[in-house]
Formats: sequence, C-alpha cells, structure tokens
Amino acid sequence: MLARHGLPTGPIEVGALGTMPTFLVGRHVVKLFGELFSGRRGFAVERSAHRWLLGNRAIPTPALVAEGRLFDGDWPWPYLVTARLGGTSWRDAGLDPRQREQLADELGRVVRRLHDLPPPGGRVWRRDWLAELRAGCVERHRGWGTLPAHLIEQIDRYLVAPRPLRQLVHADLHADHVFVERAKLVGVIDWGDALVGDPYYELPALHLGSFGRSKPLLAAFLAGYGWEITADFARRATSMTLLHQFDVLREAGPAIDLNALGTLDELAELLWEPTSP
Repeated sequence: MLARHGLPTGPIEVGALGTMPTFLVGRHVVKLFGELFSGRRGFAVERSAHRWLLGNRAIPTPALVAEGRLFDGDWPWPYLVTARLGGTSWRDAGLDPRQREQLADELGRVVRRLHDLPPPGGRVWRRDWLAELRAGCVERHRGWGTLPAHLIEQIDRYLVAPRPLRQLVHADLHADHVFVERAKLVGVIDWGDALVGDPYYELPALHLGSFGRSKPLLAAFLAGYGWEITADFARRATSMTLLHQFDVLREAGPAIDLNALGTLDELAELLWEPTSP
C-alpha cells in the first residue's frame, strides 16, 4: 500500500484499538475504513478535515500524506496515510496533576482556534448530525443501559436545543486522540467523527474521557479556551452528554452511582458544576 505511493515500508505495528483498523509503519500511519460503523462517512469526513487543516500550524494534526482504496467492488476499503506524530497519547503519558492542568489549558487554546475557523464546506458537512442524534437519543440510552430507567424517561423533556452557531468540532477528544510530549501538546488525531455544529458537543468525550471527570482539568481547559460560562452551562453540557453518539457516561466509571440520582439536573450538577478548581 505504501509502496504504491512511493513511501518507505517497514515493520508493521497495530495501532490503538478503535472502530477502524489502524497500522503504524515507520514514519506513517495507515487507517483503513470498513463498511461497518459508518465507514463511508468517516472516510469522507476525515479526508475533508485533513485537507481543510493542511498547513494550518495553529491546529496541530498529522499531515495527510496519501489516500486511496485497496480494491474495486462493493466495498473498496478506502484508506488514508498520515504522518506519525511523536510523543504518546494522553492516556499513556504519565503526567503529574500540574502538567495535566497546563496541558488542559493548552488544549483549550487549540480547540478555541479550531472552533474559530470558518467551517469547511461540502455535502458531508451539511448533515445535521445533532438533530439525528436527538431523534434516536432515548432508544440509544435504553440499549446501552448505563442510565437507570427513571433518568432515561426524563431525557426528552430535559434536552435543550443546540445553539445555532455552527463550528467545526472534533467531537471525540478522548485520551487516545490527544498526543503529548514533555507535557506539551503534539497534536490531535482521528477526525472521523468530526462535525459542524454546536461547540458544546466537544465537551463530553473530553471531560468524561480524557479528563476522567476532573473539575480542575475542565476548569483549566475552559480558561484556556476562554469559554463563556453562562447560567445554562451545565444543562447544555449535559444535553450534549446525553446526545453523544458514544456512551460517554460509561467512561465516567463506577464512581458515579447513577441510581442514587433522582433527576438529570442532579447529574448535571455532579458532572459539570462547579467548573473552578
């Protein structure tokens, strides 16, 4: 595959476990997009995002090196080849609390620059992904079984409409997608779930995944970003948590006794308030 693009080959390592098979080969990363898990959309979105961000040093992300397909036929297995980042993932970096807060602040500044970009154009970005997620929200939670039934029954009445502001959102900033080296941000990988929509959708995977529900880390990120904390911040963040395409509440771990909560307002307070260290 690399040889067809004139790129060097070498020993193959399997990348982090995810929905799409990823392989590390020397200085490059090869990501294949399967037919399952919305592979067609994921390929189109990730390719478009990489092209949109190409050469933008303010948004550190791997350079897109090559693209193609393995086969002709019903499913061609499209692929992207990107440069391999240095450093290691947030999950494996072993940072101390002070370093993590400094990095959260830096990540906040980078994400703000991302959100301030004019969103990319094209058909793949016009889809109202958040409206689709809202339509199936209750059924997804019933299927996941993470929330108790009495909280699931409150979802439809609780959700607030997304803000009309449409911005480019990475949407999956969990601990394997943020790369660091010596407590400095190296880059953000895996743009296949990116969308154009409400920037609040950026928060659930980041806070409940990478930050492990740490309020000081959330506060550092929001400060670096310059996020305006309005009176409805917690409810908006909780609405996006409930809407999220992945079961991000499960990532929060067994430390939360969801059955002990009577209302979604209590969940919002637990997850998102206060936002200061």
